[in-house]
This record gives sequence, C-alpha cells and structure tokens, in this order.
Amino acid sequence: MQLTLTLTRYAEPDALVSKVLARLAAQEGAGGEILFIDQGEETALRAADFTNQRWRCRIIRRRMAVLSAARNLSLAEAAHDLVLFCDADALAAPDWAARLGAALCAPEVAVAGSRILPEWSDKPPLLTASRVVRDQFSLFDLGGATISSPRVVGAGFGVDRTKASEEMYFDEQLGRRDGRLFGGEESDLCRRVLAAGKKVVYVGGAAIHHVIPAERLRTGWILKRLYYAGYGRSQIGGAPSPSRKPGLADWLLLPITLPPYALGWLSGKWARRTQ
Repeated sequence: MQLTLTLTRYAEPDALVSKVLARLAAQEGAGGEILFIDQGEETALRAADFTNQRWRCRIIRRRMAVLSAARNLSLAEAAHDLVLFCDADALAAPDWAARLGAALCAPEVAVAGSRILPEWSDKPPLLTASRVVRDQFSLFDLGGATISSPRVVGAGFGVDRTKASEEMYFDEQLGRRDGRLFGGEESDLCRRVLAAGKKVVYVGGAAIHHVIPAERLRTGWILKRLYYAGYGRSQIGGAPSPSRKPGLADWLLLPITLPPYALGWLSGKWARRTQ
C-alpha cells in the first residue's frame, strides 16, 4: 500500500517536528512518501534524516497564508492518491498509516479519521472535563471500532483523492491562519464528500496522540479557542456538532464555555453580513 503522509509546520519547534517526522518514518505495514510543508523561518531539519527503505521524505519550504492552502498544496503535490494528514504536534502509533490506508481502500470511503488521544504536557484543568472543550484540543475518541461519522478532526485523518475528486479540496476561507485559531475546513470537506454520495468513517484502531502544550491549558487560551470555534461554525453553517452527546460536565461548565462560543458565532455572522 503506497501512501503520502503529509504535515505542515507553522511555528512548532524543530525538536517536536523531528519527533513527529520520526514517527511517520517508522510507520509499519505501508510505504510511500512523507511530504513536509515547512513554513519555519529557520530549520535544521533535512529530508535525508527521515528517508528509509519504506519512506522517502520530501520537504517543500514555502510560507502559506492559511493551513487550508498548505493542505491543498499537499493534495496537488502528493505522489500517491491515498493522502494522510498529520499535525506537526501529533505522534502516530506505528500502525496508524496502515490502518487509515486500509479504511480508505474500502468501497466508497473517501475520508477516514483517526482516534485522537491527548498527550498532556501538564495536568489538565477542570475545563477539560467538558467534551466541548476537549474538541477544541482536536481530540476525537469514539472508541476502538470503525464506524460511519459525519466528520473527522484535523490532527490525524486521510483522504482518497480519486473518490469525490471534485470535492477534494479545503476551503481557504476556513482554517488556522496567522495565529488565529479558525477551523472548520475538515468538517466542510466531509459535508461536501457526503453530499457527493461517498462515505466518511472514524477508524478507532488508527491512534494518534496530540501533544497539548502547557500554554494551551490556560483558561485564556481555551476561551479564545471557543470563540474561534463559534466563528468557524458561523462560516460553514449548520448546528454545532460535538464529538459525542454532551454529558454532565458539559452542562455544568456551560456558563463558562457558551459565552465565548456564542460571541464568536455572532461575530462571524456579522462579518459575513458586512462583506
């Protein structure tokens, strides 16, 4: 099975990105290329350090305006039709690529998402008991089975660009840019793929750990992320879709989590109206 494993670095440090690339180069049960879109100003990372008999690493050094644009570049440059996206701060299990790739080989499956678990850098605060807040850390845990899903989460997912090929792009009006925590580009892709009659699945056996740095555990960062989550939802339309049905902690923490989300949603609606 030949795959393109791709990641984009915005400002993540060399030490972390090197660890992510090493995990990709150690993937078992598949082969192909690792495509690294490097937006770092200065870097000591070299393609040769992550090239082996199974995987050939290729680096494109280019500053991109938005993460969605970098992902579109990856789709255009990929040597293989099965393209897996990994965040530059996500550590893949050894069989992550093979399991996602196998899911994408199933008939009609155009998008496959990972089971995304936390790699906490510090003790998580009480707010992370809320599933809505955990969604803001790009965590996605629906158990160990492979099931149909309306969406995937960006820290780890894959596409077959030959299925629903006209929809295989990311809306460059959505997604992270210049430190602003926009999102929604993966959900928008899934919505269009499903409308085209193809399938989106969650693959519980394809595990990846998302590194959560200590600064993102501060209340200010969480509230800011909730604001941009609301803003992004206003741009793609539809109702909020947490990864699971809200639990007791979500309801108890709602007085804290709802105001920034609602403010972001209203700001986004106003921005669209005045464009």
